[in-house]
Amino acid sequence: MPIRREFPPRSLDAAALNEGRVDPHYTKVLLRLLAAHAMAEKLTALGYQRALAALDNPALRPTVEKNFAEEKKHARFIYDALEELGVSQQAADRSMISVLKAPSFDAPSYFAAKAAGELDLLMASLSLDTTGLIMIGENYRQSSYVPHARAAEIILDEETDHEIFASRQLGDAVERFGADAVNDALRQWIPRAVNFFGPPGTGFTYDCIRYGLKSRDNQELAELYVTMLSRRCEQLGLEMPVLTPTYPHRLA
Repeated sequence: MPIRREFPPRSLDAAALNEGRVDPHYTKVLLRLLAAHAMAEKLTALGYQRALAALDNPALRPTVEKNFAEEKKHARFIYDALEELGVSQQAADRSMISVLKAPSFDAPSYFAAKAAGELDLLMASLSLDTTGLIMIGENYRQSSYVPHARAAEIILDEETDHEIFASRQLGDAVERFGADAVNDALRQWIPRAVNFFGPPGTGFTYDCIRYGLKSRDNQELAELYVTMLSRRCEQLGLEMPVLTPTYPHRLA
């Protein structure tokens, strides 16, 4: 049976929460969701910043510079929404310390601290920008919390070409590095990408859907991503990695 949504899209603002007109648990769930979203945007920005410092393909520089600036800007949007509810960036980041160790944050954490080379840059974009657009488009754009829904609209509008960049570069990578190298990179990155959606069927996700902060469960979004990428791999003659069926996903 579908979970009944208590609040329609864009029905609550900061004043409603700060004035105590909403169940305090709604605020608790929202703050956790916003902190995770902000951290994901921040780590992705750091990854693009590191990539810029080591980039040896001048043709990619304008796009990577643009992606870095936009990811940094979008992280600021979400941190501003948190601050409107009395939570500083420092406090939000501290609340994520244990979460950063979870498989769901392996992709952005790896991009921010360890990714190296053009193939890693491409795979990070494919693993973070594409998955992020799915999350934002399917869930956050219709959030019951107005500031998050508005931020989602802007992010979707500005980051659409990030996914186009990743999709096009996947084909270019086959020509430059060969199918074997790209297949190997896919095997390294796709488990991280699918895990980025998070575990399915949790109490937290149930609360998010019930409060109208999300529309779909993590498993649904992960399956959508796998279907999309599988089609692209088939078009390019690449091998879509086969993953274990349960979270955290690994190579089967």
